[in-house]
Amino acid sequence: MLKTEPPPPRDCQTHVERQPTVVLTPRGLFAVYHWQILATYALFTVENLLRLAQPLALGWAINDLLTGQTFGLIVLVIQHLLHLIVGLTRQVYDTRAFTAIYSDLVTRMIRQQRDLGVDVSRVSARAALSREYVDFFERSVPTAIRAVFSVIGSLIMLAWYDPIVVAICLGLMLPAALVNRVYARWTRRLSRGLHDQLEREVDVIDDARPEDLRAHFDEVASWRVRLSNAEAINFGLMELFILGVIVLVLVRTCQLPDILAGDLFAVFRYLMLMLIGFDQIPRLVHQISRLQDVKGRMKARGCKPG
Repeated sequence: MLKTEPPPPRDCQTHVERQPTVVLTPRGLFAVYHWQILATYALFTVENLLRLAQPLALGWAINDLLTGQTFGLIVLVIQHLLHLIVGLTRQVYDTRAFTAIYSDLVTRMIRQQRDLGVDVSRVSARAALSREYVDFFERSVPTAIRAVFSVIGSLIMLAWYDPIVVAICLGLMLPAALVNRVYARWTRRLSRGLHDQLEREVDVIDDARPEDLRAHFDEVASWRVRLSNAEAINFGLMELFILGVIVLVLVRTCQLPDILAGDLFAVFRYLMLMLIGFDQIPRLVHQISRLQDVKGRMKARGCKPG
């Protein structure tokens, strides 16, 4: 008579191995869903390359039209249509991809957290916070990619027109880095306070005492206002630096000898693209600070693979 092996005991080690571990870091999330993420980033990279070509195509079209030629205008039309097609394709794909990723991630995360003995109120709050991991890849990383193309790509194109303009723009980076370093520490502390309050939300709602409900939501609103104020202050300081760069580049470019109208337009268009990239930095700093706090909350103590 054949002997059958008894099933392994449902101890901590076996249970964790049989249930896929929820990925709780951006690097780990990428390791699991890298093909879906890379596909949308590839489309987004092509979209940004075509966007970066627009000022050059516009300047070319202006210069050609002023001399009675139309080739530059044809190049502009082709560039715009390609950018439109790639952009629409990317938007349709990435919404479907990241929605599916979140559904899988939050399901696995809830199962793991409950297996580790985390109470329902905290699991509920963390399920909502886990959305920020997907948002990081769906919104923050594309924002970073766009910012890199806007800043680095624009600087490369500006160097072709006038290296002195590039030197002026680089002078913006040092004060911007210092301001955003302070802003990162500030927002991380504020995000920690907000998330502490959000994790208590289910318990407050369950008790349903009017005074506790009002106090809780007033406190949540207070933390959100503080975060908004920090962002506004950082934005204001950045805009002052940007204004200085605009003035200096305006004076420098208008003094260049024999500059064509289309080239002048392209220079300022690239300058604005670069400054738009700088404007994205505070938002990225804020999101990264929030993720760092969420990461700490997700590390619930319990069973770990051996």
